[in-house]
Amino acid sequence: YRIASRKYADDYNEVKDFGGDDVTTPSLRTSDQTEVARFWVESSPLQWNRIARTVSESQALTPWENARLFGLLNVALTDGYIGSFEAKRHYNFWRPVTAIHEGDADGNPATAGDPAWTPLVPTPPITDHDSGHSTEGGAAAEVLRLFFRDDAIAFSICSFTLLPGSRCGESGAVFRSFASFSEAEAENGVSRILVGFHFRHAVTEGIKHGRHIGRRAVTQILKPER
Repeated sequence: YRIASRKYADDYNEVKDFGGDDVTTPSLRTSDQTEVARFWVESSPLQWNRIARTVSESQALTPWENARLFGLLNVALTDGYIGSFEAKRHYNFWRPVTAIHEGDADGNPATAGDPAWTPLVPTPPITDHDSGHSTEGGAAAEVLRLFFRDDAIAFSICSFTLLPGSRCGESGAVFRSFASFSEAEAENGVSRILVGFHFRHAVTEGIKHGRHIGRRAVTQILKPER
């Protein structure tokens, strides 16, 4: 993933165009994409445990099944953060907010810089690759797919990081609905581009990384008795 490459320029221009705050920095996001961006800002463990609880109730799991499900899920989420931070330390790749500010000096003629570019939400002070949020989503979704032996389980969830009035527990709470775990996994990942936090490469690689972690958890630990 070389900064001088066309792939990098495409990812750079995508997050530059869609990840701005639409106040200081214009954005091409639709209103639904802005909702997606804010919806998934919430802590991954909180959001994916809420998804698991919602699906657990719809599938009428027993207490023992729930114990295994939430054990696997949270082991995978913990390993996901460990794995992602290890990758971040190894690659030490800059975030879009830094890259776009310095775009005129990066040696790629297809990346015009903008020193005033501002993301929708302030960027966390950790490196880009891979996306920890996407790794978490990949790990959680893989655990859920394998545990239920099905991807196409529909569910709806709310969020605590939407604008006031739209959050969980409020009268105007917004719920987003998904037809599968993979659909939620993908939206969780793309939200990091729309909020201005990550390049697409960090998102796609993070999801793949997380899936490996989730599969390892389900196949290696807390296996049910035969």
